[in-house]
Amino acid sequence: MTISDLLMAFSQRGKLLEINNEVSPDFEIPWLSIELAKHFDHALLYSKVSGKTPRVLTNVFYKKIHLALNAGSEEQIINRASRVVSLIEPLSPIQKDKLHLLASLAWIADYYPDVKEFQSSTIRVLQGYDLDLTLIPALKHSSQEEYPVMTNPLIIATLDSIDETEITVQRVQVVDEKTMLLHVPRNSRIQHLIEEASRRGKPLKIAVVLGAPASIYPPAFLSWLSFTEKLLLAGVISETKIATTKLEDNIYVPSSFQTTVIGEIVPGDERPEGKMLYENGDILGGTPMPVIHAKKILMESNPIIYYSTIHPTQSDIAELFRLVEKLFLLNYKNLLPNVIDLTFLGNDAFRTVVAKVNTFKREKLINTGINLLSLSKTLNPYTDTIILVGTNTNIHNHLQLLKTIIENVDPDKDVIKIPQQDYETFPRRSGRGSLIIFATSQKEGEKPESVYSYLEPTSRSQKIFGEILDKLARQST
Repeated sequence: MTISDLLMAFSQRGKLLEINNEVSPDFEIPWLSIELAKHFDHALLYSKVSGKTPRVLTNVFYKKIHLALNAGSEEQIINRASRVVSLIEPLSPIQKDKLHLLASLAWIADYYPDVKEFQSSTIRVLQGYDLDLTLIPALKHSSQEEYPVMTNPLIIATLDSIDETEITVQRVQVVDEKTMLLHVPRNSRIQHLIEEASRRGKPLKIAVVLGAPASIYPPAFLSWLSFTEKLLLAGVISETKIATTKLEDNIYVPSSFQTTVIGEIVPGDERPEGKMLYENGDILGGTPMPVIHAKKILMESNPIIYYSTIHPTQSDIAELFRLVEKLFLLNYKNLLPNVIDLTFLGNDAFRTVVAKVNTFKREKLINTGINLLSLSKTLNPYTDTIILVGTNTNIHNHLQLLKTIIENVDPDKDVIKIPQQDYETFPRRSGRGSLIIFATSQKEGEKPESVYSYLEPTSRSQKIFGEILDKLARQST
């Protein structure tokens, strides 16, 4: 579904809350979104963003991911995905698309992504002196963050010389009117493309897409899929074919985008990343990251910018991770036969994986832990901790999980440490290597969420919050 379709679907189901008060993308939108998520599961549309023309949409997936993906339930999404995931073998970091070999299958052809001509009649193009990235609202959760952040845009990277394209979700910092910093995880596919561009002395073309069809976001996290495979999976899980448009820069983007920034990364052009807030409450930065030099902005008339907020549980990113975990296990179930369920902990910025296993034999636990550590890095390259628990453990109850670890882990025999590799494991404060922890018991626990300590309510955001609560309370009665 396009953003417009999504808003209509949420509105018809009473799941859309439009906020007409003027709010700032600095502190106010993040604080309001997270506070409202404590009480409601509505998508939030901010219609008046201070100093900006585009509107801001958030909480699209939170507690209603099945609605966003045109499904009756999350189980239906997984059942749809299983049809195509079973046909795709895990890919190496850089590999050509293979799905053209399968396109003759009738049901795949129904969802195989189309390519449409670029329709510029409704698109405003900003370039040259008109190009100004600060026209696009980006978020600040805290005054300790150095730059405004596009928290979860779709990143499409194309290297023409090898005809390779990647689509992923990564944070982008807006430095000034024409400059952005792209957060690139080590050992990710996009890092491999940047390194390949550097070897060839060619720039890497980049599209930062803000406001794409909702179904593209879950597959964009699956790094073992190719560009075409991700678009096909997006169509399958929402039962809606995804259309792409080829821009003049030879970049393919979703046809129904709201705003897209076109730019390039010049090999070797890096700057220290500004400090950013992470899901576990860390404020970190300073690692050199590639610079995106913006060339043009393509913007729909009256555009809507979509972002998630930063929060370990009450955010779209957290909700997407819960779905992606199931897709991950669906893809790798043959390699992880003893894993029943797993979750990435948002309280640790999704770097810790907790897995429920159906074995207590140490040899199988060791093999499961090592395989899970390696495979989990395909979802989050920063993964560095694996915790294995028994079948009676509720891995989604963090308080009980912490209790399990405290009471049942012997540091001398139940913790395996794997030395840190030679590349930086940012954003850890200190390198500690990787850990595999055996806590296979029925007890469980939680680390308190510390993101709240960085959120900064203003008098205006608190007043708006109170008004919204009063309004919704009156509607419910």
